[in-house]
Amino acid sequence: MRWSVRFVLDPEHHVAPEVLQDVADPPAGWTTRDAHLCERVTLTPHRVEAEWRFDEAYAAAHPEALDPRHLALLHALLVFKLFDDGELIVPPAQAEAALRWPTTAVPRRALGA
Repeated sequence: MRWSVRFVLDPEHHVAPEVLQDVADPPAGWTTRDAHLCERVTLTPHRVEAEWRFDEAYAAAHPEALDPRHLALLHALLVFKLFDDGELIVPPAQAEAALRWPTTAVPRRALGA
């Protein structure tokens, strides 16, 4: 089984995180983080779209990746961290780093745990 988690970070309009099951392998152009996780990030001055695709091994190592409460908290935190007055306030490399999920080798605690 493969999952996709998609965030649309828009300070003007709340778009809830989206979780999909049984997704295909990602198309070309995605960044591979390890054998179990890949991501893509699209930045504009007023909106950020990020998507992560992962398999069962990743979900087992990071169950928070499928936890609705964790995803909602992470989504809100990222909007707060990346935007001010509706504008992206960090350089692209810093925004991408903030959106980088840990690999299966890195332990992580869920937000709000």
